[in-house]
Amino acid sequence: MMPFRGLVFIAIGLLGSGAVAAESTTPAAKKAPVQEKTLAPVQVIVRPLNAAADIDPQDSTSPVRVIERDTFEHRVTTLADTLGDQTGVQIRQSGGLGSTATVSMRGSSGKQVQVFLDGMLLNDPLYGSVDLSLFSLHDVSRIQIYPGNPPARIAQAGPGGVIMMESLGTETRPQTRLNLGAGSFGTQRQGLFNSGAHGRLHYWLSANRQAADNDFRYPNHSDWYNPTDGRQTRRRNADTEQYDASASMGYELSPARQLSALVQTTTREQGVPSIQNWPSNRARLKTRTHRAQIHLRDMSSFAGRLHRSHRLSVAHLEERYHDRAGLVGLGRYDTGTDTAQLSFSNTASWIHQHHVMTGTLELSYYDQQQRNRLSHQRAVQRERWLLASALSHEWASSTRWRTQAVLRRTDLIDEADEALPDGSAAGTRQHDSFSGWQLGLRYQLFTPLELYANVSRQVRIPSLLEQFGQQGLFVGNRNLRAEQAFNTEIGARLALAGGYLEATAFRRDLDPAIITVFDARGVGRHVNVAAEFEGAELAVHYALTPRWSLAGNATWQHSENVSRTIYTYIGKQVPGIYHRTAMLRSAWHGQHWQFDLSWHIDDEMFYDAANILPAEPRRTADATLSWTHSWQLGHETRLAISVRNLADHHYQDFNRFPGTGRAWFLTLQHTL
Repeated sequence: MMPFRGLVFIAIGLLGSGAVAAESTTPAAKKAPVQEKTLAPVQVIVRPLNAAADIDPQDSTSPVRVIERDTFEHRVTTLADTLGDQTGVQIRQSGGLGSTATVSMRGSSGKQVQVFLDGMLLNDPLYGSVDLSLFSLHDVSRIQIYPGNPPARIAQAGPGGVIMMESLGTETRPQTRLNLGAGSFGTQRQGLFNSGAHGRLHYWLSANRQAADNDFRYPNHSDWYNPTDGRQTRRRNADTEQYDASASMGYELSPARQLSALVQTTTREQGVPSIQNWPSNRARLKTRTHRAQIHLRDMSSFAGRLHRSHRLSVAHLEERYHDRAGLVGLGRYDTGTDTAQLSFSNTASWIHQHHVMTGTLELSYYDQQQRNRLSHQRAVQRERWLLASALSHEWASSTRWRTQAVLRRTDLIDEADEALPDGSAAGTRQHDSFSGWQLGLRYQLFTPLELYANVSRQVRIPSLLEQFGQQGLFVGNRNLRAEQAFNTEIGARLALAGGYLEATAFRRDLDPAIITVFDARGVGRHVNVAAEFEGAELAVHYALTPRWSLAGNATWQHSENVSRTIYTYIGKQVPGIYHRTAMLRSAWHGQHWQFDLSWHIDDEMFYDAANILPAEPRRTADATLSWTHSWQLGHETRLAISVRNLADHHYQDFNRFPGTGRAWFLTLQHTL
């Protein structure tokens, strides 16, 4: 542990001392305009960037992976599917389109990764993580992935990285777009989008539906699945149907001040399958999510040197979990959960020459009520007040250097009813505070080569369910302590004439950490342990010819449970993550067509903390052929057919749920 940590501090120290020497010997350079090297393709927007509101990947001292809209807008996809190809990213899923999915980066759990949409934190206070399958990306313009240090100006940053989604904005041209899709296992997609502008006002509207039966066939192992189903079986009770709609409106008060509003609503009903695939399982999960945000951006003060951002966000989440037969988790449930959320975030950035100093203060309130209709006990109520703050300083020289330093603090008050084994509840109150920090540096050694080094300490507060709940597959533990992670990374990025090459070494020390230990029924209990992660990431993209390009990435990581509280887990790998992953993609394109072929391999994973149940390697190949035609008057038609898992390789997904075999999808998009 110490050699790697020391290497990072030495690298930061040497680079920092070099920066001071370079700037002191060339004072004239301070007057030159700032010239940043692009880390990844960035979509150009019409309005100038607001330092307090806009998250620009060029400002990061850590590697940033940017996914532009043209990567996913023509696919039957969700956020989970789109993230799965990225370096160091793993998706934990229970099989099929719309099935519950969480993200892992560099060995993290889904609860350690913070997911944002236009500055709104999407992580559920009850579960801690985000179900990525809920986001169909119809209204998203691009996605930024921060596996290391998070953006300096956000107040809430988890130890496992940050994912930033940006909704469509002023760069969206007036258009009407129709999306249709169909595929294997009853998959369907319909969508309608319209956008326009009238003077200073711009808007867009989106309405969509996605559905799937997810009744795929897979080999049945009688010792683990259903012993009465024979050698082959069909997935039961895994269907899903989702409707979502969103609208955005923006008004330019002046060239330096903008007011915008975003409204989203999502309704989904899905079956909850069991590992044993019982024919009599009728468990259902219904969710409704409503979100709204008003955002004021201002760059008019002090001759444009003071940038401000003010966000008011409200959300209401309704969930109904129904398992009267008790075939999925612990006991029988008919549970309804209502969560109301209110958040007010204020950020101010002061720009002075090459310095940006930012302060952020965010107050959030969560009110949650949960009732099991099969119990005579009163409804369980939980409240959480959270005050998060951050102070940051970012500096960029005129040529080669960029640094950042951030301090964060979170104050928390929980008032919650704790679920007891007999179905009753007991009131409890907790008040705590946590702090974190991060330092980062990026140095352009020469024009095509950049070096970076980062170090941070981040904290994740246990979710309400982890501490006080008992529902379905999970049992709470009120004695859980907050996770604390010490993260370090060093790396380099080489820009090539036809692409780039990037290599990163990382280490994460979690003490305490929170893991979920599953028993033979698939029921999980949350416990504190200590764990260490270290590894390396490699990413490359290169255009061999004007019509042929190659891209690939690989991640190697080692994990070890170093906790002294559970003797049988000492020295074992952390369960639920692949320790070897790789992806290779080849793309050919012509004037009207494009063909993509990709290979994926994931290996070395255990399902359990004792490392008794190893997972088989997951090897898949996918192919997509698309055709685009432009008509008169700016109309465009795009047709694409995709085949996933070409070899029909059957594997077990998260927590031993069966993965889908070969599947095809056909999509049609017409733009007016």
